[in-house]
Amino acid sequence: MWLLIAILAYFFLAVVSLFDRYFLVGPMPSPKVYTFNVGIFGFIFCLPFLLLGINLPAVNVVFLGLFTGALRMLAILFLFTSIKKGEISRVVPAVGGLQPIFSFLLFFIFLPQSRILNVFQIIAFVLLVLGSVLISVKKFDKEFFNFRILKYPITASFLYSLTFFLTKNLFLATSFFGGMFLILFGGGLGAISFLFLSKNREVILNQKMSGRISGLFILGQIIGGTAIILQYYAVFLAKAGQVPLINALEGTRYVFLLFFIFLLSGWKPQLLKEEVSREVFIPKILAVLLIVGGLALLAL
Repeated sequence: MWLLIAILAYFFLAVVSLFDRYFLVGPMPSPKVYTFNVGIFGFIFCLPFLLLGINLPAVNVVFLGLFTGALRMLAILFLFTSIKKGEISRVVPAVGGLQPIFSFLLFFIFLPQSRILNVFQIIAFVLLVLGSVLISVKKFDKEFFNFRILKYPITASFLYSLTFFLTKNLFLATSFFGGMFLILFGGGLGAISFLFLSKNREVILNQKMSGRISGLFILGQIIGGTAIILQYYAVFLAKAGQVPLINALEGTRYVFLLFFIFLLSGWKPQLLKEEVSREVFIPKILAVLLIVGGLALLAL
């Protein structure tokens, strides 16, 4: 069940990626402003959870949830900064490839070995990671491994992995809706902390959006909120050692994105500015086969 829910979550995340790219290269180019707005929307999004009659857990669990939410905002900030400062052809495969590896190491180090993946799941994990990198990279060259370019994606990958690790530990200590409420609430508090610095406050408060842009942002965040709930529900259902596999399923997002690109390339090819030539297409087909192979191993 967690596998199907995770794949559905990545479908919605693929749609959200289109919104993110549109805003970061257009009406909301500042990563701090965009992250702040994402966090505030999540803060508002979590308030209806109170109607479910959430019982708050012990103080240490509440702190864990709030810290996880704030850490997620920091991870988002580094991801958006990576996209802003570096080429997306390097950022996306770096994050997609490193995040499940960091996640695997965290669970391997801090959880008993009996809860780590079996040999077939490890093979699936490797196939999914390789597919994630191959489907999102345009070309390998010496600049691809430049640490100056990769320092932000590496940091984003580690922070996202740590967020998933803490999220699973949170769900082991409280209910799903209680954990989601704490994460989104903590994310809102993390976003509000951006206002503590005067230069951040000036940039954030001076950001103006038209009614149409505001509507697009809200639509994107509703889709994104749905994706996050599904993704975290998959984490809630999965065993602790299976969480790195959910990270490795990031490749399915790129499969969906590839599908969207081909749909949009005939309509507005300049919209995503992606190459669809034969040289680019063939490695992506190989990547899709690797991802499908990994999914087949997990399903069986």
